[in-house]
Amino acid sequence: MSSAIPIRNIYFLLCYAWNRLAEKDFVDVSTAGVTELADLFARVLITGVNRLCRKGLERGYLEHEAEIASVRGKVNLVETHMRFLDRHGRASCQFDELSHDTPQNRVIKAAMRSLALVEGLDRDHRGRLRRLARQLTDVADVPLSRDLFRSVNLHANNRHYTFLIDVARLIHRCAIPDEETGKYRFRDFLRDRREMARLFEGFIFNFLRTERSDLRVSREVLSWDASSDDDPDLTYLPDMRTDVSVRSDSRTTIIDAKYYEQTLQQYHDRRSLHSSHLYQLMSYLKNLEMRGGVDGEADGILVYPVVNEPLDKTYSIQGHQLRVFTLNLGAEWRRIEVDMRRLV
Repeated sequence: MSSAIPIRNIYFLLCYAWNRLAEKDFVDVSTAGVTELADLFARVLITGVNRLCRKGLERGYLEHEAEIASVRGKVNLVETHMRFLDRHGRASCQFDELSHDTPQNRVIKAAMRSLALVEGLDRDHRGRLRRLARQLTDVADVPLSRDLFRSVNLHANNRHYTFLIDVARLIHRCAIPDEETGKYRFRDFLRDRREMARLFEGFIFNFLRTERSDLRVSREVLSWDASSDDDPDLTYLPDMRTDVSVRSDSRTTIIDAKYYEQTLQQYHDRRSLHSSHLYQLMSYLKNLEMRGGVDGEADGILVYPVVNEPLDKTYSIQGHQLRVFTLNLGAEWRRIEVDMRRLV
């Protein structure tokens, strides 16, 4: 299924899942091939870094220590006296200096250098990434690593870096180094069900939260309608965390997003819905009943991605309406938007 999702749709899914809707039209992905994920990220970096350069790269104050012929910042008296610098009119000083060598710029440069080493990357993209990286002459060449991402400090004044940092994180997860050749193999995260499940859930949550302002959209931990003499605090019962909870004044809907290759399970010659998915969602709805009101009569929706086998069925089970719906991720994006707005 993943190979049939157009690359432009993957880009839009990422924008929603990361809550970066301002960047949805950031780069033209209409001509990108179906499986060219590395080239997609190359286009994003090239477009983004060019914009950063035109706007002016972020500068930050970095601490320096140097021997200078004047006093600047904080004087290291011990170092100055031990080396007799004061006799020669010099001092060892610690001072802050504006520099482009910030953690954010280091991440962007490292991401471009890593992506340029990916095998199979478009030649034009490779060349443009390398030229852009060389332009950042006063930004240190450091490897893309978890420690580097930990040093990133995003705030209101540099929030325009956020989307590029998110892309760099995904490049870091997907670019696998080959120790023999020094190049990188790009892991297709579309084939990673766990990765795609997070993406699919994040997309549904943020799409409804941003595009359906008439609804209250959240994630929540539901309480068990249970008691125990042995475990009065119900410590050993697992958390019931909803993927998406949607409320209006007259209705509550619990949405469970499932990223599965097959919407239906096969048992002998009969195909049916995944029983565990139905049991899980019904458990949420039954435990909500103790709240009463609209929560007590909550609806449930199981949402699956699909590109070739649509399904839309509604059932009434133990007083709750339960819908099973497939979202065609292979469709034109406008069609996906229409289906999502009509989901609830």
